[in-house]
Amino acid sequence: MSVALEQRLLEVEPLLAEIWQALAACLAQAGVAQPLAVAGTPGSRSELREDPFDHSQALYAEWRTPGGALQGSVLVNGDGQAFAEFDVLLPHPRKPAWVIEAVTAWGRGGALKSELRLLPALES
Repeated sequence: MSVALEQRLLEVEPLLAEIWQALAACLAQAGVAQPLAVAGTPGSRSELREDPFDHSQALYAEWRTPGGALQGSVLVNGDGQAFAEFDVLLPHPRKPAWVIEAVTAWGRGGALKSELRLLPALES
C-alpha cells in the first residue's frame, strides 16, 4: 500500500465511521436488526483515483464477500464529499411488497443523508 493511500485512509477514518453509523441507523429505522457484517473493518480493496474534473485524489474502497462478490463501496472525493452503498438483499420487515436491495449514504461529515434502495418483491 502506498504512503499516499495510507495517509488518505487515516484522514477519512472518522468520516468512514460516521458513514457506517448512518447506514446502520437507516437499517435499524426500517426494522432490520442484522447489523452490517463488515462495519468498521478496512475495505477489501482501496485505491486512490484521480477526479477527471478537478484532478484531486478521491479514495475508493470496496468490501467483498469471502467468495469475492462485491458487497459495498465508498467513494470519498478530495473535497470531503462521500457516497457509500452496501448491499442488503433482505425482505423489508415492515413492507412485505418490497425487498431492501441496498442502503446508501451520501454527503459530508456532520451532514450525511441515508436511505434504503428498494425493489418490488416477487409475487409468490
